Amino acid sequence: MSSLLRFFVLKPSTLIFFVFGVALVVWAFVILGEDPGYLLLRIASVTLESNILVAAVSLLLLIGMLFICYRTLEWAFDGKRSQRRANKKTTRGLVALAEGNWSSAEKLLSKSAKKNDTPLVNYITAAQAAHEQGKDDQRDEYLRQAHESTKGVDVAIGLTKARLQFESSQWEQCLATLMVLKNNDRSPSYAYVIKMMAEVYVELNDEDHLVELLPEIKKQKIFTKDEFLSISLQGYRGLLRQSLRGASPEEELNQLRQSWIMVPKKMQNTPLLLTEYCSHLIALNANADAEKALLAFLKKDWDDSLVALYGTVKGDDVAKQLFLAEGWLKERPSNAKLLLTLGRLSLLNSQWDKARDYFEASLESRQSAAAFGELGRLLSHLGNHKSSNENFQKGLAMMSDRLPDLPMPELPM
Repeated sequence: MSSLLRFFVLKPSTLIFFVFGVALVVWAFVILGEDPGYLLLRIASVTLESNILVAAVSLLLLIGMLFICYRTLEWAFDGKRSQRRANKKTTRGLVALAEGNWSSAEKLLSKSAKKNDTPLVNYITAAQAAHEQGKDDQRDEYLRQAHESTKGVDVAIGLTKARLQFESSQWEQCLATLMVLKNNDRSPSYAYVIKMMAEVYVELNDEDHLVELLPEIKKQKIFTKDEFLSISLQGYRGLLRQSLRGASPEEELNQLRQSWIMVPKKMQNTPLLLTEYCSHLIALNANADAEKALLAFLKKDWDDSLVALYGTVKGDDVAKQLFLAEGWLKERPSNAKLLLTLGRLSLLNSQWDKARDYFEASLESRQSAAAFGELGRLLSHLGNHKSSNENFQKGLAMMSDRLPDLPMPELPM
Protein backbone atom coordinates (compact mmCIF):
# COMPACT_ATOMS: atom_id res chain seq x y z
CA MET A 1 0.00 0.00 0.00
CA SER A 2 1.53 3.34 -1.03
CA SER A 3 2.17 6.23 1.31
CA LEU A 4 -0.34 8.38 -0.59
CA LEU A 5 -3.07 5.80 -0.08
CA ARG A 6 -2.27 5.53 3.62
CA PHE A 7 -2.84 9.28 3.87
CA PHE A 8 -6.56 8.80 3.25
CA VAL A 9 -6.97 5.81 5.54
CA LEU A 10 -8.53 6.73 8.92
CA LYS A 11 -7.91 4.96 12.18
CA PRO A 12 -11.04 3.40 13.78
CA SER A 13 -11.05 5.93 16.66
CA THR A 14 -10.74 8.85 14.24
CA LEU A 15 -13.52 7.49 12.08
CA ILE A 16 -15.81 7.12 15.13
CA PHE A 17 -15.04 10.72 16.13
CA PHE A 18 -16.02 12.07 12.70
CA VAL A 19 -19.19 10.01 12.57
CA PHE A 20 -20.12 11.22 16.05
CA GLY A 21 -19.42 14.82 15.07
CA VAL A 22 -21.53 14.64 11.92
CA ALA A 23 -24.35 12.99 13.89
CA LEU A 24 -24.11 15.74 16.50
CA VAL A 25 -24.40 18.45 13.85
CA VAL A 26 -27.40 16.74 12.27
CA TRP A 27 -29.01 16.39 15.69
CA ALA A 28 -28.38 20.05 16.44
CA PHE A 29 -30.02 21.11 13.19
CA VAL A 30 -33.07 19.00 13.98
CA ILE A 31 -33.43 19.94 17.63
CA LEU A 32 -32.21 23.51 17.50
CA GLY A 33 -33.45 24.38 14.03
CA GLU A 34 -36.24 26.70 15.23
CA ASP A 35 -34.27 28.18 18.15
CA PRO A 36 -30.56 27.71 17.45
CA GLY A 37 -29.55 29.56 20.59
CA TYR A 38 -26.84 32.14 21.09
CA LEU A 39 -23.09 31.83 21.73
CA LEU A 40 -20.89 34.64 23.04
CA LEU A 41 -17.13 34.12 23.28
CA ARG A 42 -14.92 36.85 24.70
CA ILE A 43 -11.13 36.60 24.84
CA ALA A 44 -9.41 39.70 26.20
CA SER A 45 -10.70 42.54 24.04
CA VAL A 46 -11.93 40.24 21.27
CA THR A 47 -15.61 39.23 21.28
CA LEU A 48 -17.11 36.55 19.03
CA GLU A 49 -20.87 36.19 18.64
CA SER A 50 -22.68 33.39 16.80
CA ASN A 51 -25.53 30.98 17.07
CA ILE A 52 -24.75 27.52 18.36
CA LEU A 53 -25.22 25.72 15.01
CA VAL A 54 -22.78 27.90 13.14
CA ALA A 55 -20.31 27.60 15.98
CA ALA A 56 -20.62 23.81 16.01
CA VAL A 57 -20.13 23.55 12.26
CA SER A 58 -17.16 25.93 12.41
CA LEU A 59 -15.64 23.90 15.20
CA LEU A 60 -15.97 20.69 13.20
CA LEU A 61 -14.43 22.35 10.14
CA LEU A 62 -11.55 23.63 12.25
CA ILE A 63 -10.97 20.19 13.70
CA GLY A 64 -11.09 18.71 10.19
CA MET A 65 -8.52 21.21 8.91
CA LEU A 66 -6.24 20.52 11.86
CA PHE A 67 -6.57 16.81 11.19
CA ILE A 68 -5.63 17.25 7.53
CA CYS A 69 -2.59 19.32 8.51
CA TYR A 70 -1.58 16.69 11.02
CA ARG A 71 -1.91 13.83 8.52
CA THR A 72 -0.01 15.83 5.89
CA LEU A 73 2.94 16.32 8.21
CA GLU A 74 2.75 12.72 9.35
CA TRP A 75 2.68 11.50 5.74
CA ALA A 76 5.68 13.65 4.80
CA PHE A 77 7.78 12.55 7.75
CA ASP A 78 6.72 8.92 7.34
CA GLY A 79 7.76 9.00 3.67
CA LYS A 80 11.19 10.34 4.59
CA ARG A 81 11.59 7.74 7.33
CA SER A 82 10.60 4.96 4.92
CA GLN A 83 13.02 6.29 2.35
CA ARG A 84 15.85 6.42 4.88
CA ARG A 85 15.10 2.86 5.93
CA ALA A 86 15.05 1.78 2.28
CA ASN A 87 18.39 3.50 1.63
CA LYS A 88 19.93 1.75 4.63
CA LYS A 89 18.62 -1.62 3.43
CA THR A 90 19.98 -0.90 -0.03
CA THR A 91 23.41 -0.13 1.40
CA ARG A 92 23.35 -3.32 3.46
CA GLY A 93 22.24 -5.24 0.39
CA LEU A 94 25.10 -3.89 -1.72
CA VAL A 95 27.56 -4.79 1.03
CA ALA A 96 26.12 -8.31 1.17
CA LEU A 97 26.42 -8.55 -2.61
CA ALA A 98 30.07 -7.50 -2.48
CA GLU A 99 30.71 -10.07 0.25
CA GLY A 100 29.09 -12.85 -1.76
CA ASN A 101 26.12 -13.24 0.60
CA TRP A 102 23.73 -13.68 -2.32
CA SER A 103 20.58 -14.69 -0.43
CA SER A 104 20.76 -11.80 2.03
CA ALA A 105 21.63 -9.36 -0.76
CA GLU A 106 18.66 -10.43 -2.85
CA LYS A 107 16.26 -10.07 0.08
CA LEU A 108 17.50 -6.64 1.16
CA LEU A 109 17.74 -5.17 -2.33
CA SER A 110 14.41 -6.44 -3.63
CA LYS A 111 12.37 -5.46 -0.56
CA SER A 112 13.76 -1.91 -0.45
CA ALA A 113 13.45 -1.27 -4.19
CA LYS A 114 10.01 0.38 -4.27
CA LYS A 115 10.81 2.87 -1.50
CA ASN A 116 14.26 3.75 -2.78
CA ASP A 117 15.11 6.78 -4.92
CA THR A 118 16.78 4.54 -7.51
CA PRO A 119 14.77 1.31 -7.80
CA LEU A 120 16.64 0.50 -11.01
CA VAL A 121 19.85 -0.09 -9.05
CA ASN A 122 18.04 -2.28 -6.53
CA TYR A 123 16.40 -4.49 -9.12
CA ILE A 124 19.53 -4.91 -11.24
CA THR A 125 21.67 -5.83 -8.25
CA ALA A 126 18.93 -8.12 -6.93
CA ALA A 127 18.95 -9.81 -10.34
CA GLN A 128 22.71 -10.28 -9.98
CA ALA A 129 22.22 -11.86 -6.55
CA ALA A 130 19.52 -14.19 -7.87
CA HIS A 131 21.75 -15.08 -10.82
CA GLU A 132 24.58 -16.08 -8.50
CA GLN A 133 22.19 -18.49 -6.81
CA GLY A 134 21.13 -20.05 -10.10
CA LYS A 135 17.61 -18.60 -9.84
CA ASP A 136 17.25 -17.70 -13.51
CA ASP A 137 13.48 -17.14 -13.49
CA GLN A 138 13.67 -14.82 -10.48
CA ARG A 139 16.61 -13.04 -12.10
CA ASP A 140 14.54 -12.31 -15.20
CA GLU A 141 11.61 -11.14 -13.04
CA TYR A 142 13.82 -8.59 -11.29
CA LEU A 143 15.06 -7.36 -14.65
CA ARG A 144 11.45 -7.00 -15.82
CA GLN A 145 10.66 -4.93 -12.73
CA ALA A 146 13.78 -2.85 -13.33
CA HIS A 147 12.57 -2.12 -16.85
CA GLU A 148 9.15 -1.05 -15.54
CA SER A 149 10.60 1.11 -12.77
CA THR A 150 12.59 3.46 -14.97
CA LYS A 151 12.08 4.81 -18.48
CA GLY A 152 14.75 4.78 -21.19
CA VAL A 153 16.80 1.88 -19.81
CA ASP A 154 16.05 -0.73 -22.49
CA VAL A 155 19.69 -1.06 -23.55
CA ALA A 156 21.04 -1.18 -20.00
CA ILE A 157 18.56 -3.87 -18.97
CA GLY A 158 19.12 -5.82 -22.19
CA LEU A 159 22.90 -5.82 -21.81
CA THR A 160 22.65 -6.85 -18.17
CA LYS A 161 20.33 -9.69 -19.11
CA ALA A 162 22.59 -10.81 -21.95
CA ARG A 163 25.67 -10.72 -19.71
CA LEU A 164 24.00 -12.81 -17.02
CA GLN A 165 22.68 -15.27 -19.61
CA PHE A 166 26.20 -15.56 -21.02
CA GLU A 167 27.60 -16.30 -17.58
CA SER A 168 24.94 -19.00 -17.19
CA SER A 169 25.96 -20.57 -20.54
CA GLN A 170 22.47 -19.83 -21.89
CA TRP A 171 23.89 -19.22 -25.34
CA GLU A 172 20.66 -19.31 -27.36
CA GLN A 173 18.79 -17.05 -24.93
CA CYS A 174 21.74 -14.68 -24.79
CA LEU A 175 21.90 -14.52 -28.57
CA ALA A 176 18.16 -13.77 -28.78
CA THR A 177 18.61 -10.89 -26.32
CA LEU A 178 21.57 -9.53 -28.26
CA MET A 179 19.73 -9.74 -31.59
CA VAL A 180 17.12 -7.32 -30.23
CA LEU A 181 19.83 -4.93 -29.05
CA LYS A 182 21.67 -5.18 -32.38
CA ASN A 183 18.78 -3.44 -34.13
CA ASN A 184 19.77 -0.18 -32.42
CA ASP A 185 23.06 0.45 -34.24
CA ARG A 186 23.20 4.06 -32.98
CA SER A 187 23.43 3.03 -29.36
CA PRO A 188 26.74 3.81 -27.60
CA SER A 189 26.73 0.17 -26.52
CA TYR A 190 26.41 -1.19 -30.07
CA ALA A 191 30.08 -2.19 -30.27
CA TYR A 192 29.78 -4.10 -27.00
CA VAL A 193 26.71 -5.89 -28.36
CA ILE A 194 28.68 -6.97 -31.44
CA LYS A 195 31.54 -8.18 -29.24
CA MET A 196 29.21 -10.28 -27.13
CA MET A 197 27.57 -11.73 -30.24
CA ALA A 198 30.98 -12.79 -31.53
CA GLU A 199 31.76 -14.48 -28.22
CA VAL A 200 28.42 -16.30 -28.27
CA TYR A 201 29.00 -17.53 -31.84
CA VAL A 202 32.40 -18.82 -30.72
CA GLU A 203 30.79 -20.73 -27.85
CA LEU A 204 28.11 -22.14 -30.17
CA ASN A 205 30.71 -23.06 -32.83
CA ASP A 206 28.48 -21.17 -35.25
CA GLU A 207 31.17 -20.34 -37.78
CA ASP A 208 28.74 -19.29 -40.53
CA HIS A 209 27.30 -16.41 -38.51
CA LEU A 210 30.68 -15.61 -37.00
CA VAL A 211 32.15 -15.12 -40.47
CA GLU A 212 29.15 -12.96 -41.45
CA LEU A 213 29.80 -10.80 -38.41
CA LEU A 214 33.53 -10.33 -39.08
CA PRO A 215 33.18 -7.13 -41.21
CA GLU A 216 31.13 -5.48 -38.45
CA ILE A 217 33.61 -6.66 -35.81
CA LYS A 218 36.46 -5.12 -37.80
CA LYS A 219 34.51 -1.90 -38.33
CA GLN A 220 33.76 -1.46 -34.63
CA LYS A 221 37.42 -2.10 -33.63
CA ILE A 222 36.35 -3.95 -30.50
CA PHE A 223 39.18 -6.51 -30.46
CA THR A 224 42.92 -6.19 -30.55
CA LYS A 225 44.70 -7.18 -33.74
CA ASP A 226 45.66 -10.56 -32.31
CA GLU A 227 42.17 -11.18 -30.92
CA PHE A 228 40.57 -10.35 -34.26
CA LEU A 229 42.99 -12.68 -36.03
CA SER A 230 42.17 -15.48 -33.59
CA ILE A 231 38.41 -15.05 -34.04
CA SER A 232 38.76 -14.81 -37.82
CA LEU A 233 40.84 -18.00 -37.92
CA GLN A 234 38.28 -19.85 -35.85
CA GLY A 235 35.49 -18.70 -38.12
CA TYR A 236 37.19 -19.59 -41.40
CA ARG A 237 38.60 -22.89 -40.08
CA GLY A 238 35.12 -23.88 -39.03
CA LEU A 239 33.82 -22.87 -42.44
CA LEU A 240 36.36 -25.16 -44.11
CA ARG A 241 35.44 -28.06 -41.84
CA GLN A 242 31.76 -27.63 -42.59
CA SER A 243 32.60 -28.18 -46.25
CA LEU A 244 33.44 -31.80 -45.43
CA ARG A 245 29.80 -32.74 -44.93
CA GLY A 246 28.93 -33.50 -48.52
CA ALA A 247 27.29 -36.62 -49.86
CA SER A 248 30.45 -37.65 -51.72
CA PRO A 249 34.18 -36.80 -51.79
CA GLU A 250 33.65 -34.93 -55.05
CA GLU A 251 30.95 -32.77 -53.50
CA GLU A 252 33.08 -32.14 -50.42
CA LEU A 253 36.03 -31.10 -52.56
CA ASN A 254 33.87 -28.68 -54.52
CA GLN A 255 32.44 -27.20 -51.32
CA LEU A 256 35.93 -26.91 -49.84
CA ARG A 257 37.16 -24.96 -52.84
CA GLN A 258 34.13 -22.65 -52.71
CA SER A 259 34.68 -22.01 -49.02
CA TRP A 260 38.33 -21.19 -49.66
CA ILE A 261 37.31 -18.59 -52.22
CA MET A 262 35.26 -16.88 -49.48
CA VAL A 263 38.39 -16.47 -47.35
CA PRO A 264 40.08 -13.05 -47.85
CA LYS A 265 43.43 -13.23 -49.64
CA LYS A 266 45.25 -11.92 -46.59
CA MET A 267 43.78 -14.69 -44.45
CA GLN A 268 44.63 -17.32 -47.07
CA ASN A 269 48.29 -16.57 -46.41
CA THR A 270 47.95 -17.35 -42.72
CA PRO A 271 49.97 -20.53 -42.04
CA LEU A 272 47.39 -21.99 -39.66
CA LEU A 273 44.52 -21.52 -42.11
CA LEU A 274 46.57 -22.67 -45.10
CA THR A 275 47.55 -25.79 -43.15
CA GLU A 276 43.87 -26.48 -42.47
CA TYR A 277 42.94 -26.07 -46.13
CA CYS A 278 45.79 -28.14 -47.53
CA SER A 279 45.26 -30.92 -44.98
CA HIS A 280 41.66 -31.24 -46.17
CA LEU A 281 42.82 -31.25 -49.80
CA ILE A 282 45.25 -34.06 -49.05
CA ALA A 283 42.53 -36.03 -47.25
CA LEU A 284 40.34 -35.68 -50.36
CA ASN A 285 43.22 -36.83 -52.64
CA ALA A 286 43.55 -33.37 -54.18
CA ASN A 287 47.33 -33.50 -53.71
CA ALA A 288 48.11 -31.40 -56.77
CA ASP A 289 46.00 -28.51 -55.46
CA ALA A 290 47.62 -28.80 -52.04
CA GLU A 291 51.14 -28.83 -53.52
CA LYS A 292 50.45 -25.71 -55.57
CA ALA A 293 48.98 -23.82 -52.62
CA LEU A 294 51.88 -24.74 -50.34
CA LEU A 295 54.50 -23.93 -52.93
CA ALA A 296 52.93 -20.54 -53.66
CA PHE A 297 53.31 -19.63 -49.99
CA LEU A 298 56.79 -21.09 -49.50
CA LYS A 299 58.16 -19.19 -52.49
CA LYS A 300 57.36 -15.92 -50.72
CA ASP A 301 57.53 -16.80 -47.03
CA TRP A 302 58.61 -19.53 -44.64
CA ASP A 303 56.81 -21.63 -42.08
CA ASP A 304 58.13 -24.87 -40.60
CA SER A 305 54.70 -26.46 -40.27
CA LEU A 306 53.91 -25.83 -43.94
CA VAL A 307 57.33 -27.17 -44.95
CA ALA A 308 56.61 -30.35 -42.98
CA LEU A 309 53.22 -30.66 -44.69
CA TYR A 310 54.85 -30.16 -48.09
CA GLY A 311 56.79 -33.36 -47.53
CA THR A 312 53.56 -35.37 -47.28
CA VAL A 313 52.11 -34.13 -50.58
CA LYS A 314 52.51 -36.15 -53.74
CA GLY A 315 52.16 -33.57 -56.48
CA ASP A 316 52.13 -34.02 -60.24
CA ASP A 317 55.95 -33.92 -60.42
CA VAL A 318 57.62 -35.32 -57.27
CA ALA A 319 61.09 -34.96 -58.82
CA LYS A 320 60.50 -31.24 -59.23
CA GLN A 321 59.21 -31.06 -55.66
CA LEU A 322 62.45 -32.57 -54.36
CA PHE A 323 64.55 -30.29 -56.54
CA LEU A 324 62.77 -27.15 -55.32
CA ALA A 325 62.94 -28.23 -51.67
CA GLU A 326 66.66 -28.94 -51.92
CA GLY A 327 67.06 -25.36 -53.09
CA TRP A 328 65.70 -24.16 -49.75
CA LEU A 329 68.45 -26.11 -48.01
CA LYS A 330 71.04 -23.52 -49.07
CA GLU A 331 69.58 -20.92 -46.71
CA ARG A 332 68.53 -23.38 -43.99
CA PRO A 333 71.07 -26.23 -43.96
CA SER A 334 70.26 -27.30 -40.39
CA ASN A 335 66.48 -26.92 -40.39
CA ALA A 336 65.16 -30.19 -38.91
CA LYS A 337 61.69 -29.81 -40.46
CA LEU A 338 63.14 -29.16 -43.90
CA LEU A 339 65.51 -32.14 -43.64
CA LEU A 340 62.58 -34.36 -42.62
CA THR A 341 60.61 -33.10 -45.63
CA LEU A 342 63.56 -33.77 -47.95
CA GLY A 343 63.75 -37.31 -46.60
CA ARG A 344 60.07 -37.88 -47.32
CA LEU A 345 60.31 -36.38 -50.79
CA SER A 346 63.29 -38.65 -51.43
CA LEU A 347 61.06 -41.61 -50.53
CA LEU A 348 58.50 -40.40 -53.07
CA ASN A 349 61.31 -40.45 -55.64
CA SER A 350 62.49 -43.94 -54.49
CA GLN A 351 65.89 -42.53 -53.49
CA TRP A 352 66.34 -44.67 -50.36
CA ASP A 353 69.92 -43.79 -49.46
CA LYS A 354 69.28 -40.08 -49.83
CA ALA A 355 66.15 -40.42 -47.72
CA ARG A 356 68.13 -42.15 -44.95
CA ASP A 357 70.79 -39.45 -45.03
CA TYR A 358 68.19 -36.70 -44.73
CA PHE A 359 66.38 -38.43 -41.84
CA GLU A 360 69.66 -38.90 -39.98
CA ALA A 361 70.61 -35.26 -40.63
CA SER A 362 67.22 -34.16 -39.31
CA LEU A 363 67.79 -36.14 -36.11
CA GLU A 364 71.28 -34.67 -35.71
CA SER A 365 69.79 -31.20 -35.96
CA ARG A 366 66.86 -31.90 -33.66
CA GLN A 367 65.39 -35.18 -32.53
CA SER A 368 61.70 -35.76 -33.23
CA ALA A 369 59.32 -38.70 -33.04
CA ALA A 370 58.45 -38.24 -36.73
CA ALA A 371 62.07 -38.45 -37.89
CA PHE A 372 62.76 -41.50 -35.70
CA GLY A 373 59.61 -43.12 -37.07
CA GLU A 374 60.47 -42.45 -40.72
CA LEU A 375 64.04 -43.68 -40.29
CA GLY A 376 62.88 -46.76 -38.41
CA ARG A 377 60.34 -47.61 -41.10
CA LEU A 378 62.90 -47.16 -43.90
CA LEU A 379 65.55 -49.27 -42.13
CA SER A 380 62.98 -52.01 -41.57
CA HIS A 381 62.27 -52.19 -45.30
CA LEU A 382 66.01 -52.16 -45.99
CA GLY A 383 66.39 -55.23 -43.74
CA ASN A 384 68.20 -53.50 -40.88
CA HIS A 385 65.71 -54.58 -38.23
CA LYS A 386 67.92 -53.95 -35.21
CA SER A 387 68.52 -50.29 -36.07
CA SER A 388 64.89 -50.02 -37.12
CA ASN A 389 63.66 -51.18 -33.73
CA GLU A 390 66.06 -48.84 -31.95
CA ASN A 391 64.70 -45.87 -33.86
CA PHE A 392 61.12 -46.94 -33.25
CA GLN A 393 61.85 -47.20 -29.52
CA LYS A 394 63.42 -43.74 -29.47
CA GLY A 395 60.48 -42.30 -31.37
CA LEU A 396 58.01 -43.98 -29.03
CA ALA A 397 59.84 -42.51 -26.02
CA MET A 398 59.40 -39.01 -27.46
CA MET A 399 55.67 -39.27 -27.95
CA SER A 400 53.57 -37.03 -25.73
CA ASP A 401 51.55 -39.96 -24.39
CA ARG A 402 54.46 -41.93 -22.99
CA LEU A 403 53.92 -45.46 -21.74
CA PRO A 404 53.90 -45.92 -17.96
CA ASP A 405 56.93 -47.50 -16.32
CA LEU A 406 55.72 -51.10 -15.82
CA PRO A 407 57.57 -54.41 -15.26
CA MET A 408 58.55 -56.24 -18.45
CA PRO A 409 60.18 -59.66 -19.11
CA GLU A 410 63.93 -59.66 -19.60
CA LEU A 411 65.15 -59.22 -23.16
CA PRO A 412 66.59 -62.40 -24.78
CA MET A 413 70.39 -62.51 -24.93
